[in-house]
Amino acid sequence: MLGMNWIPLLSAVAGAVVALGSSLVVDLRRDHSRRDRDRRQERRRQGVAFTVALVDALGALRLVAAAEQDSAQRRVATSEAVTPVYVAREQLLVTGTAGQLAAGESAFQALIDVRDAVRAGSGRDSAEYHDAYHRFAEALWRFRLTIRSDLGEPEITPQELSRPDWTDRDRCDTCRSRAQSPAGS
Repeated sequence: MLGMNWIPLLSAVAGAVVALGSSLVVDLRRDHSRRDRDRRQERRRQGVAFTVALVDALGALRLVAAAEQDSAQRRVATSEAVTPVYVAREQLLVTGTAGQLAAGESAFQALIDVRDAVRAGSGRDSAEYHDAYHRFAEALWRFRLTIRSDLGEPEITPQELSRPDWTDRDRCDTCRSRAQSPAGS
């Protein structure tokens, strides 16, 4: 008779252990899902911040390329134009996926090529500037597409945005003029 009294108690203890274990598993899964969601949001935020920093730096470099400055002034102005990108790049390096880092570094290096062309005295209408700019435009689009892919967004093609490719050469008056001139043939 004494053995029969332990069965309900053991059943209750076993039920409590199962319930507690299940509750812990649910909490762990919820926490894991929350951390994954937070990481994705942080990657999105850093990807957008890096993209904006690259675009802003390009705008600043365009202004420097159009300005009349001596080489010392140009050197300072080009450095100042890209300085904010370094902060966004560091943040991306900490939070980004391997694909984001590779595409981000490619875009960053292409921006540095634009900076170097402007620093060397290339104006906005020069072949050196445009060659560097169009490589940058393509690398920036590759970075954007990598961020979209990592976030689970559908892939897009240049044609979906009424473009032949990601270089922007088709929209560039300088490059079209150069291609039509006898020297561009």
